[in-house]
Amino acid sequence: MKILAIDYGKKRLGFAVGSLLLKTAIPLNYLNRVDLKFDLLYIKDLMSNHDIGKIIIGFPLNMDGTKGKITKEVENFYRFLKKNIKIEIEMVDERLTSFEAEEILKDHISDYKKRKNRLDSMSAVIMLNQYFSEQ
Repeated sequence: MKILAIDYGKKRLGFAVGSLLLKTAIPLNYLNRVDLKFDLLYIKDLMSNHDIGKIIIGFPLNMDGTKGKITKEVENFYRFLKKNIKIEIEMVDERLTSFEAEEILKDHISDYKKRKNRLDSMSAVIMLNQYFSEQ
């Protein structure tokens, strides 16, 4: 089964796709957000193109396990997707994925702007790899 990972952001969504069988993840292009309708169309297109059987969404928690500032938005986004997409959707802990993604990208891309453009999708890769290691 292929899994789509989504790193939620107010301005961008980062995506990665991976195989549960192979336990590998690759980044996909990020999406500059317009509105929920556009998000949904883009996600459905990804699902179709990659034969997705499950979606995981990063759930932003503080280091102490409490909900972060953006948590309510992510919960609303999750409910919206559950209502409009008929496959399994799960929220997973995404603590430190952005930090780890930034550290990885620093080693490979010196230009900050180029790094920032890849950050959300790299975070989704890390989240998906963590998910695979917990399965």
